[in-house]
Amino acid sequence: MNPETILYQLTETSEFMMSSVIVTKENNCIVIDGGNPEDMPLLKEYIGKRHISMWILTHAHSDHISGFIDEYRKNGLADFDIERVVYNFPPYEKWSKLEHTPCHEFFVMDIHETLPDFLSIREGLGERAYEVKQGERLAVDECTIDFLYTWHEGLYENPMNDSSLVFKITTPNKSVLFLGDLGPAGGDVLFEESRHLLKSDIVQMAHHGHMNVGLEVYATILPEACIWCAPMWLYNEPELPPYLANPEKRKKNHRTRMFGTALTRKWMALLGVRTHYVTGEGTQTILL
Repeated sequence: MNPETILYQLTETSEFMMSSVIVTKENNCIVIDGGNPEDMPLLKEYIGKRHISMWILTHAHSDHISGFIDEYRKNGLADFDIERVVYNFPPYEKWSKLEHTPCHEFFVMDIHETLPDFLSIREGLGERAYEVKQGERLAVDECTIDFLYTWHEGLYENPMNDSSLVFKITTPNKSVLFLGDLGPAGGDVLFEESRHLLKSDIVQMAHHGHMNVGLEVYATILPEACIWCAPMWLYNEPELPPYLANPEKRKKNHRTRMFGTALTRKWMALLGVRTHYVTGEGTQTILL
């Protein structure tokens, strides 16, 4: 038994990775994503020999779930004691046949990055694989997990990021909202459908804090603290970094509402957030 629920937000051992381990009072784990293959040693260190009651995969991008896929291909996940793998990814067979999407070249590249790799191992997960639905509530020990958002048809400009699972984990003391890599369009849908459910004590900043959901989403969450899954150079990124500085290019690539972390940090200051957990400074230990 542990006296408190603990969230470990792991530091970067590869660029852009997102990896979380929640240890419950019963000494079980909830794992979120995990990062790339090179991030697995650190993840294993924090899991130890604990039972993983739930491993949540937010979306099919390599910096979030390729480590999980690699571990399966290496030894069938034999290094982990996993009860359930929770996910909900877009329908690859259908989406791969779409011919007219905004910025189609990017769409094709994005849906092929990691999703086919996951689908190649899904059957092997057997009964451990669980495709969660929007609006569903699951529980692990003292943690209640409410899934507020899954992929939506028509969100094709930023397909994988806007397919991120959004879920709120509530303990007897705190609530933390995970936004995955949700972008502006996905944030609009989340706000429209579920704004009455968003209020949380802690928020994981969408898409590492840049090119993410809008201010109205964060203002509705109204967090006391923010989790930034970001190396320091990204945490200190300007409002318009070089790759976003050209307005015509942003318009052509459907990136007109995507900005650097400087703008998101201004939003948090306006909302009065004083506590920032930045993984670029090292693994963050957060009591829930």
